[in-house]
Amino acid sequence: MENPLAPLLAPPADPADVRILEAAVAQFALIGIRRTSADDIARRSGVNRTTLYRRMGTKEEIVRAAMAHEVRKVLAEIEARLAGIDDPLERQLHGFGVTVTTLRGNPLLRQLLAVDRDETLVWLTLDAGAAIEIATAYVVGMVTELRTALGLPDTPPAEVVAATIVRLVHSLVLTPDGPPRLPDDRSLREFAATVICPLIGVPLDRSAGRADQ
Repeated sequence: MENPLAPLLAPPADPADVRILEAAVAQFALIGIRRTSADDIARRSGVNRTTLYRRMGTKEEIVRAAMAHEVRKVLAEIEARLAGIDDPLERQLHGFGVTVTTLRGNPLLRQLLAVDRDETLVWLTLDAGAAIEIATAYVVGMVTELRTALGLPDTPPAEVVAATIVRLVHSLVLTPDGPPRLPDDRSLREFAATVICPLIGVPLDRSAGRADQ
C-alpha cells in the first residue's frame, strides 16, 4: 500500500538549501533560536540576507524548515539502527524503544534545551506540526509494513494509528518523568508489545509473547 505521506520524508533537493538548513541548526545550537538572527544564518551558510530570504522565507519559516530537516536526519538515524532487522513485528517492538531513546539522547535537542529552553519548547510543542507530520509519514510506513506482513486490515487507517503513536512518543520524550515511566529498553519493549502493537491491530498474545525477547 502506498504511503500518501511519503513525500514529507524527502529532504531538500538543492544542496544550497541543505547548507542553509544545516547552518541554521548549528547556529541555533550555539546561541539558541531566539538570539539567532537571519544575518547569523546567512553568514554561517555563506549567502547574503537577500538570497536567504528568497530561498527560505522569513526567520520563522527558516526555523520550521530547519527543525523539519533535523527530524528527517533523526529518522534516518533510527532507520539505520533498524536496518538489520527483517522481521516487521520485531522492527516495531525494537523500533519503538530505539525511537524514544534516540530522541531523548539527541545532542541537538539537549543543547537547544540548555541554551534556549523556553523558545525551544515552543517549537517542540505549539509549532511542532511539521515535525509531527514528517514523523507520522515515517511511522505510516512501519505500520503498513507490519499490517501487510501479518495480513491485518487497515483499520483504523494507518495514518490515524501512526499519528497517535507519534504523539505518544512526543509526550514520552518531552515529559519522561510522568506516567507511564519507561526508563529502559525492557520497559519500552513491554509497552510496545502490550500497547503499541495492539493499537496497530496485532493480537495481544502474538506481540506480548515477544516482550521478553
